[in-house]
Amino acid sequence: MAHMHGREELVGRITAEESRTERQAGLRFWFLTTKSREVAERVSELYQGEVLRGASGGDLHARKLHVEGIAVIVASVANVRYRLALENERGLIHACDGSRSLPPMPNEGKPCGCPDDPFTRNAAARAGAGPRPDSRLVFCLAAAPGLGELSFQSSAWPFYESLESVSHELERTGGPVQMELALREQRLATRSGLDVSRTYPEVHSVRRLSVTKAGLHLAA
Repeated sequence: MAHMHGREELVGRITAEESRTERQAGLRFWFLTTKSREVAERVSELYQGEVLRGASGGDLHARKLHVEGIAVIVASVANVRYRLALENERGLIHACDGSRSLPPMPNEGKPCGCPDDPFTRNAAARAGAGPRPDSRLVFCLAAAPGLGELSFQSSAWPFYESLESVSHELERTGGPVQMELALREQRLATRSGLDVSRTYPEVHSVRRLSVTKAGLHLAA
């Protein structure tokens, strides 16, 4: 499903990738940007933050976060964007869930034409001929929900695939849910025998939260 939080009252953004020659490459750390010094300092306390002076300046505060996982709370399915998308110089030209077109496409609900085979689908995305993951979460930090909402966006296939369970759980229960954003490292051997590694984000340990007068609690 492709949904998205309608408001933009975000106190910061977290990512785990950067642009390199028109492609996104995974980082081995979380990257926080915020216009709030309070948010930057509190998040740094919680997650071993390091000031990125080259990326900071003016009213923008940037931090490198040295933790593997971050526990977050997602309020509802409206805070999840789970889709494949393709853009060109005119903007968005394709949005789907892998089988059917999604808003704002004029053929919403109809077959999107994407291949069923993951290898073929990934190859088309790498070549720029097919859609790639366009996934986004809006959340509060479980360790400091009072700071406000942040966002996390990724084009990584593993994150897109792991986000499916979050979307389904939120649709089933209505939310909120708690989960962990985690960075994973995968080591691969190329055909030439060279060992390489890649880092990617994923979500796991999705748990429903119960809402009481005393606050949020993990459901039994």
